[in-house]
Amino acid sequence: MSNIKSAPVRDSKSTPIALSAQAGCSNQYVSSYEITRLAIEVYKTKCGRGITYTDLLETGLADSKAQAQDMLKYHKRKRTLFTLKARRPQQYYPTAIKSDIMESLTKSTPIDPTGVASSKSPSISKYPLSNYIESVILQTLEGYVLPLLPKGPLFIHNMHFKTKISRECYMELNLPKHETNFGKYHTEIIGNAHVNYTFYSSGTVNIEATCSKNPYRLEREEDKARIQAFFGQIRDRLILLLNDKHERLVPDIIDWYLTECDINKDIKVSDILHFSAIKVQLKHLDHLFSIYIKSMGKDTVCRVEERKHFAAKPTIEVINDVFNPADMFAAQLNEIKDNLARLVNNRGMGEAPQ
Repeated sequence: MSNIKSAPVRDSKSTPIALSAQAGCSNQYVSSYEITRLAIEVYKTKCGRGITYTDLLETGLADSKAQAQDMLKYHKRKRTLFTLKARRPQQYYPTAIKSDIMESLTKSTPIDPTGVASSKSPSISKYPLSNYIESVILQTLEGYVLPLLPKGPLFIHNMHFKTKISRECYMELNLPKHETNFGKYHTEIIGNAHVNYTFYSSGTVNIEATCSKNPYRLEREEDKARIQAFFGQIRDRLILLLNDKHERLVPDIIDWYLTECDINKDIKVSDILHFSAIKVQLKHLDHLFSIYIKSMGKDTVCRVEERKHFAAKPTIEVINDVFNPADMFAAQLNEIKDNLARLVNNRGMGEAPQ
């Protein structure tokens, strides 16, 4: 009898406590990757809409409305998602492309929410929100961006190369032509860069490598090695395109010329600066700097950029020169501080100081 009392009760319908706790929220902790992927897909295919609980129900990521709402709130707390304003149902957007979303909002906004006055209208907007945003812009540029510029790392993007191949290659290439200059063109994606090759009947090949959202850093020796490897990839794709197995047609990279590039420094700023429409050009001696707000996917940056042009200097020599005088670029930025501060104080965001 005692053995019967001590025997465990077996019920096929019973569920262990741990499992029963999970049964009601089996999808509660859907990964940030899955939520981000869904949110980006909805945003891009549904005309900029954020995801709602209905999207989670339709995709099977949640079993009930309450569970879906809890899941969205959870990922908002984790900062995987964010909201713009109160809605019914609430819409959530992917933080991974937050800056891109904020930038798109500025393009669809019919009025200027910042109230930044032009040079012809020195008054400040009468609206409290506009005044607040304008104050944030001024404080950010003067008190945050400018002091951090000297210590910010240098980057390079928008690189233009020129090299020479046999003129016979032009005739043999079965590629589309530009309508204006009859150059034949071809595009490759190398890592995060778009590389455009344009071939001319003279044998000249122009190569443009654009990687504005993923510029190459120019600080340490490993950065130098990384960008030289990127140059090698650009050349290798050209070799493959021309079927130059013995590398007799494509010159070595040391014989290429870098004709143009952009050198930049990026300082992270608030997404609210997208509404400022800041776009300034400052001329310092023979250097032309551009200052503007740029989306970098998740982050928003204030970019200070100098466009450099070169006549006939080998690519490797240009890169060596760019690496060595990094302090010179920072010194030039320091010297234009007063000009930019005066520009900001005068609120002449659309014109460069004389």
